[in-house]
Amino acid sequence: MSKNETKIVRLLFFILAIAPLHAEITIGLLSSIESNAKQTLLYQNRVIPCEPFGIVTLEKMVQNGASPQECKKAVETFYASHPHRRQFAREHLILQQSYHYETIPEGCVLYANGTETYSEMLLRNGLALVDPAFDQNEWNAKLKRAEAGAEKESQGLHETLIRKWCIKEEK
Repeated sequence: MSKNETKIVRLLFFILAIAPLHAEITIGLLSSIESNAKQTLLYQNRVIPCEPFGIVTLEKMVQNGASPQECKKAVETFYASHPHRRQFAREHLILQQSYHYETIPEGCVLYANGTETYSEMLLRNGLALVDPAFDQNEWNAKLKRAEAGAEKESQGLHETLIRKWCIKEEK
């Protein structure tokens, strides 16, 4: 190989080596908060729907619960006794503030508290469970650690029968 060919090959290897380091994390403006399970970001004048990744929120549990009536009743009872939990997103996310985010096929990774994602915040406060169908090695440990902390402290849904009525247990 000539000197120029060697330089080109080295350049290609260098580009391939640093390509995984370039993450697709962008900054979007939080434009609306529908609920704990749905937010909207603006990025370059495009609306980006942002649903927390890798988790099943209480709102999703009501829609897809094992016993829909009992699930809805349990969640409504929980929210009635903890009204600030229904407004969790509005209390912890600030409208018209810029947030780092990235979109993945399973949802939106919204970095709401430094390196902590919004999904981890919901799990840590017992407002969601890790989605059993979510399987990404990069995130599984962090999400399960946040959920385990809430379970240990009996936070949120872990202090109620929501899990019994809303989650279809695999046997």
